[in-house]
Amino acid sequence: MSEVERKIAEARRRADLNYFIHLNEGAARELEALQRAGRCGALCGLAVAVKDNIEVAGMPITNGAPYMKRMSDKTAPVVRRLMAEGAVVIGKTNMHELALGATNVNPHFGPTKNPHDPSRITGGSSGGSAGAVAAGMADLGIGTDTGGSVRIPAALCGVVGYKPPYGKIPTEGVLPLAQSLDHVGFITKTVADLVSVLAAVGWGPRELPTPKRFRFAVLMGVTENTRHVEKAFWRAVAVLEAVGGLRDEVFIDAGRYSAARAAILLSEAAANYYDYLRSSAEQMGRDVAVLLSAGAALPAVAYVAAKRVKEEAVRFFETLFKKYDVVVTPTTATEAVEIEEAASIAVRPKLLAYTELFNLTGHPAVSVPAPTSGLPAGLQIAARDEEVLLAVAKAYEEETGR
Repeated sequence: MSEVERKIAEARRRADLNYFIHLNEGAARELEALQRAGRCGALCGLAVAVKDNIEVAGMPITNGAPYMKRMSDKTAPVVRRLMAEGAVVIGKTNMHELALGATNVNPHFGPTKNPHDPSRITGGSSGGSAGAVAAGMADLGIGTDTGGSVRIPAALCGVVGYKPPYGKIPTEGVLPLAQSLDHVGFITKTVADLVSVLAAVGWGPRELPTPKRFRFAVLMGVTENTRHVEKAFWRAVAVLEAVGGLRDEVFIDAGRYSAARAAILLSEAAANYYDYLRSSAEQMGRDVAVLLSAGAALPAVAYVAAKRVKEEAVRFFETLFKKYDVVVTPTTATEAVEIEEAASIAVRPKLLAYTELFNLTGHPAVSVPAPTSGLPAGLQIAARDEEVLLAVAKAYEEETGR
């Protein structure tokens, strides 16, 4: 049995975790054909789990919503680039409906379950992709990230989630949520794996410098963390200091930034899905219908004002990055909650508070596992320079012994 076949078999065996909406049963044959033709490149046999708002020709696409289901007749450039090096799509992954949520509790396809405790959420909206990588069903997960939707489930599932700089990875063939904030991102087991994939397709350097000394800022005052996350975060900070990081603490008032991102997100999402809101509202999950309705009701002046705050946020962080090489936060303010608690109004802000900052600014950000003996927690590292970001993340990972 090939590795691709083994991963598909594992996905079938652990179907109870609910990571896949569609499995590509022909993946092994596709790989064999590539090998016979001598067209299997640097990523030959890499098993890829693709979020189900990204087009793959010949496979269904739902956007997490059965009322949108159709067959794809094209493949998104981000997927094509990986396939050109021999990567194989093993399936389309479960997600939060329309990508408009952070829990991955989907009323149509069911919740994705955390591999460390199936009674808990994976986080979302790329929860199926993160869970598949964490559970060994895929080598690489492709997701989208509009407020943290790659980094949040990566943190809660104990893997690496990377959001590249805004606009670097093409979003053609990706169903939009909010074009001003949408990013395509990647989920891997380790930073080393991430760097290898990016280098193989020309999206990252082949060699990273080893940082000797670097300055980093801990963002304070954003929100209150659970005790579990707080403890894991400061352990992670100690690791950064051990690899040469010089720490400062910077207090920010993130409330305006959070409100601005929400206004932009909801306005653009409502514009994108207004026809579905009118025709299919009764089929939508309640949370999604409420959010789209709120976006449709926002006045134009609120959207324009939010875009101005977005520009302010970019200027603020650009100034910060002139002094500091990287900025760090917890990825989420809470560990994975019970699935039954996911609808609580307190959960969404705790998941989004830190990650949404860098969707607003567009800076690259990565979530790496923080040291913890219990449920996973994430350390988020952000930077202006992508190479510096990945170098610090790799040094951190090597120090933790992962």
